[in-house]
Amino acid sequence: MLYNFLNSDYLIWEAARAAVVLLVTMVVAKGTVLVWRALGRNTVHHIFVKNLLRVAIWTIGLLVALTRFSQFDDALMAVVAGSGILAIMIGLAAQESLGNAFNGIFLSISKPFEVGDRIHLVNADITGFIEDISIRHTVVRTFTNSRIIVPNSVINKELIENSNFCNPQASSFIDVTVTYGSDLERAMAIMAEVIGNHPDFIDTRAPEIAKIAPKVPVFVRNLGLFGVELRASMWTATVTNNFAASSSVRMAIFYQFSEEGIKFASSNTIDPRV
Repeated sequence: MLYNFLNSDYLIWEAARAAVVLLVTMVVAKGTVLVWRALGRNTVHHIFVKNLLRVAIWTIGLLVALTRFSQFDDALMAVVAGSGILAIMIGLAAQESLGNAFNGIFLSISKPFEVGDRIHLVNADITGFIEDISIRHTVVRTFTNSRIIVPNSVINKELIENSNFCNPQASSFIDVTVTYGSDLERAMAIMAEVIGNHPDFIDTRAPEIAKIAPKVPVFVRNLGLFGVELRASMWTATVTNNFAASSSVRMAIFYQFSEEGIKFASSNTIDPRV
């Protein structure tokens, strides 16, 4: 009875030491993450390393906590004795997890995207913004504010369309079709004025080109069956505000055309050439 009591008391002491180790691990992990976040930037590389450090600290802390129990020594000896078989079993079980971790390292080093970048995964047909990356997966936030969890091994094999890579500037076509009886030159001038005067429009011309080329070139895209098809480009600093800016430009062109009697062509428009 006395032996059982002492043995039970010793077990409580071992559990208390393990609890202290886990508490210290939690403090160290939290402190390391806070320091790394303060020193680093909000980039894929820094976020991945931060998550990797957190996993490493907790793994070491759990192992140290287990060594506080004397029973763990016997279990450890059994593990060492069967380490060959165990290594094969663990390798097979963790193959996918290790693959995601290594692919996460490659993504962190090669940097095909950064946090906040708007990407499109071509094969998976996923479009959204990079929000986070861990040693297992990358989080993509969609336009509906949902999150798609993509394993690193999958995204590393994907064709990635990155709207922010190297140059974040974005462009959308502004296509307008006017009737053959409309004032074509005035229609083109209105499109150039509306687009060029929009507050979100950016001039992408090189200095030497700006001297000879218009700020907003408007082209005759096609002489269609129902009218003249015009096209111009709406450039913005990033793809994030391009959709709203292009929408605003189309509305302004519509109202300006209506005021000056320039008619939009449609299938009901009679082609004067017929």
